[in-house]
Amino acid sequence: MGSAKSLRHVEALVEAVMSGGLTEGLLRSGLESVLAAIMEAEVSEQLGAEHGERSDARSGYRNGYRERSFQTALGTSTLQIPKVREGHYAPSFLTAYRRSDDALLAAVAACYHQGVSTRKVESIMRELGVENLKKSQVSEIVRRLDPQVEAFRKRGLGEFPYVWLDARYENVREDNRVIKVAVLVAIGVRRDGMREVLGVAVERAENEAFWDDFIRSLLDRGLTGVKLAISDAHEGLRAAIAKRLPGACWQRCRVHFMRNLGERVSRRHRPAVLALAKTIFVQESHAEALEQRKAVVEALRKAKQNKAADFLESSDDMLTYMHFPREHWSKLHSTNVIERQNRELKRRTRVVSIFPNREALIRLAGALLLEEHEEWTVARRYISERSMDELYTPAEQLGLAEDPTRHITAAK
Repeated sequence: MGSAKSLRHVEALVEAVMSGGLTEGLLRSGLESVLAAIMEAEVSEQLGAEHGERSDARSGYRNGYRERSFQTALGTSTLQIPKVREGHYAPSFLTAYRRSDDALLAAVAACYHQGVSTRKVESIMRELGVENLKKSQVSEIVRRLDPQVEAFRKRGLGEFPYVWLDARYENVREDNRVIKVAVLVAIGVRRDGMREVLGVAVERAENEAFWDDFIRSLLDRGLTGVKLAISDAHEGLRAAIAKRLPGACWQRCRVHFMRNLGERVSRRHRPAVLALAKTIFVQESHAEALEQRKAVVEALRKAKQNKAADFLESSDDMLTYMHFPREHWSKLHSTNVIERQNRELKRRTRVVSIFPNREALIRLAGALLLEEHEEWTVARRYISERSMDELYTPAEQLGLAEDPTRHITAAK
């Protein structure tokens, strides 16, 4: 449908161009005008009538607009997205973002239909452009989303030299009570330096058995070639990594390590102790870092900070990343790559507060991570492909099963 209303944005742009009124930001304004026209046409088609049109085919009514930021290569635009009184309208060109919005919507609506809705939840629904969502519409969202998330979680993997593992906890309603469940996430960097979300699972707890099952599921899907696993020092996770990834080194997240170190000194001395510890990580090599750690430990013992000194002296795994190419160090020393995803997940899950079931949680977490995964596939490399080659011998880079120089080296 192409009413005068749906084209008014484009007409306004044409008039501005003809009058010379637009110079700076012309392309972005043009894009915004076209997108506005698309949205007007789509919502008219969804409702079966143009804006203000009387029609027997009409199936609903408009209900104002909501704002949404939209990132493009031309900069950030603010879209005025039409709202409808019943159901939900999402622009077709926001397909990726619509997945996580719909997953959040389904979780919120499930809470609403179970009688646990709050004013905050209702206001969030209105922000998403929903005034009244029927159970049948929730079922349609679930029917569309679940196969996408499931296919993403079960897709085949491949060679990933670097793997990050982490978890966060969320509230879920089960058996008429609220329990904490762990959302386990794995992110990897491929041999060509591109990032991927490898997997996500919801488990009853973050213990060795569940981490073992999670890592085994990644291996069953084809995960191979892991040279370094990065995580916090959770005992169950460490044990699972050692068991399932025996050929990989382990890097203890430096951020978590510093937090643990700070807990071993008084608040008064904490800034000084942490400042001393940070001098270890600015060294140029692993050997130099070990020497500096020795000096810091001696200084802490002289200052009677024995708990911190003992902890620092026994923590070799915080420096594992220094055995890898220097260009990779800033990426490998912590789990920051996952922590950013956890913060975004927390921002979304805060709306729901308590999920009606595990399926709703895995749907939202999976949809959110799928969106991030898709953005990474078209983004620049997380680590340069050239520097990733430094992880392999020349024979391995050529895909040879055997190094032809091995016998020469042995003969010498």
